[in-house]
Amino acid sequence: MKPLIGITCDYDVAAERMQVRNDYCEAIYAAGGLPVMLSYIDIEDLYSLASRLDGIMFTGGGDIDPRYFGEHPHYALGQVNPVRDEVEIRLCAWAMKNDKPVLGICRGIQVMNVAMGGTLYQDIATQLKSEVTINHRQTAPGWYPIHEVRFELGSRISSIMGQQHVRVNSFHHQAVREVAPPFCIAGRSDDGVIEVIESREHTFAVGVQWHPERMYRHHQNMLSLFKAFVEACSRSKR
Repeated sequence: MKPLIGITCDYDVAAERMQVRNDYCEAIYAAGGLPVMLSYIDIEDLYSLASRLDGIMFTGGGDIDPRYFGEHPHYALGQVNPVRDEVEIRLCAWAMKNDKPVLGICRGIQVMNVAMGGTLYQDIATQLKSEVTINHRQTAPGWYPIHEVRFELGSRISSIMGQQHVRVNSFHHQAVREVAPPFCIAGRSDDGVIEVIESREHTFAVGVQWHPERMYRHHQNMLSLFKAFVEACSRSKR
């Protein structure tokens, strides 16, 4: 049986509605997994459900409340979602503790870092000091790569991608700041923004700041990331 991959959803608090872009589910399916959308149910029941899954993907979305990493809200902080923050951070911490394969995308990389005790730039435009300026909120089509990311030698992500640097899309204004153990920095953009974190102590725990699910149809190396994740999930169920 194909591995079952849980996919977190955005949650509209006002409308009481869950939703997720089709691209996430389609990328997992194209890589050989079966996508399972995760509901906002009691956290203990969610742990029980997650224990039956072979991996979890944390998807993109809004800003994370800085109270989770001990900071006051910056004036440029965007909309936060208390329901989603609480569920995803706890679920991610559970997944890491139980070595459940994890892939984080955009907000997902930030959830991974915060869940393990790391911090974020609440707004890179005002908080990150760099001689290089990169637009991380592109207006180009979602599949189009807008800037380069350089990988660390020997990193898992460089092995997956088969090269030391790639061009990626970009739709964010928050980013990983202080990296929590057991993660290490595996890739940065030229302005210093952390674009990849990964754990070498877990079966698979990789977070990327870009959106490979929007790119994989046009760029085969982005599908390779999903295939590597699904393969790790397949191994974990054996």
